[in-house]
Amino acid sequence: MIRTLHCSTNTTNYNLCIEHKVAGFSHRGPESGDLIYLLYKDGKKTVCGARFELDQITDEKPWEDADNYVLCYSVKNIEFCNFFDLSFLSEIGGPYWPLKYLQANKAFDEVAINRINEIFTQNKSDVRTFPNEQDTVEEDDDETSISDDERNKIKKAVPDAEIKIMGTFQTVNFRNETDSFRGLEKLVSDNFFKLFPNYPEEHTILISENRLFKTQQKKETVIGESRIPDALMITFDKNREIPLRVSLVEYECYGEGKLKTSEKSKYMNSHIIPQLMQFASSFSTITDKTTRDNTINDWIEKIETTGIDIQKITRWMKELNPEIQEAFVISQFEKELKKAFNGNIHVYLIIDELSPEQKETIKNIIAAFKLETGQPIIFDSNIVRLVQKINFIDSNFEYGLTAQ
Repeated sequence: MIRTLHCSTNTTNYNLCIEHKVAGFSHRGPESGDLIYLLYKDGKKTVCGARFELDQITDEKPWEDADNYVLCYSVKNIEFCNFFDLSFLSEIGGPYWPLKYLQANKAFDEVAINRINEIFTQNKSDVRTFPNEQDTVEEDDDETSISDDERNKIKKAVPDAEIKIMGTFQTVNFRNETDSFRGLEKLVSDNFFKLFPNYPEEHTILISENRLFKTQQKKETVIGESRIPDALMITFDKNREIPLRVSLVEYECYGEGKLKTSEKSKYMNSHIIPQLMQFASSFSTITDKTTRDNTINDWIEKIETTGIDIQKITRWMKELNPEIQEAFVISQFEKELKKAFNGNIHVYLIIDELSPEQKETIKNIIAAFKLETGQPIIFDSNIVRLVQKINFIDSNFEYGLTAQ
């Protein structure tokens, strides 16, 4: 498929896409192998300066507004061009061509594919061109002010401009974190790879054995109540400086037991944040090296004895070194794990409610813990809610409405 990725007026995000070789999308739809034209808005014009092919799904999000992107890919085969205006698409797409070709990363039709390829080829360049610096402006794309007549014209010209609803749903509470049937941890663990496609199963190992990975730490450095994360996740990306990443996963749930704002705030400050700090401190330089090394060696041994997929690990190591012999796969995996423990650790919270302010606070707290390489420990989070069907309308549509 041929699609566009529009950075609006945010030239910083445009540059980060190229420099980090990653593309983030606010809508699902793009797939590995799609050819993407990278756009930004220069004054009144939408211009293109590069194109690339989507490679693998990734959880890399270098942008400040990373939460806006539900789907991210690493990119390859980047090509550059002198900036050209996309308004020529009006010749084939009509007056509403931005809705037809640019909105929600829609796929191009054959005529548009040939035309944009022709213009790109005419402007192709061996060197990267940089966008004009400008202030990032939040654009108001709200169309509620247009007349019914104009809205009907748009719907007729671009039928898929209108969101069509698959079903309606009611938000309900998880019972708690650990309930066997309506607990957040159980339901998320059982559906993890369907719920979080940015962690593809072929590049992820999720070890959900509770109480398995206990950190070793001196009493005077203990911060939180527990030293044992609920799960451990290892992800692989050959394009990262440190290909393996270790994420300490913690499930938390207010559920039916904590409904008041005051109860949630107290639990966040007295339990959740100290616990996440405990995890981060165990691998940071706040803990002495001998203790850290003991924890790392113990965890690596447990990782190797939990029945992990040897074939998956072999594929990973062969992506890093195609010449590696089978006998050396495990030892190489151990080396890569040690690099990750010393330079690429994330603390990952999965919870049923988290405000932007709370997330930013935790992010800053966790980043204060530095790894042996000097890199900060990174905080990740996902909010997961349980919904119950009200009405199911049409499975051909992609969107749903949830009442909370």
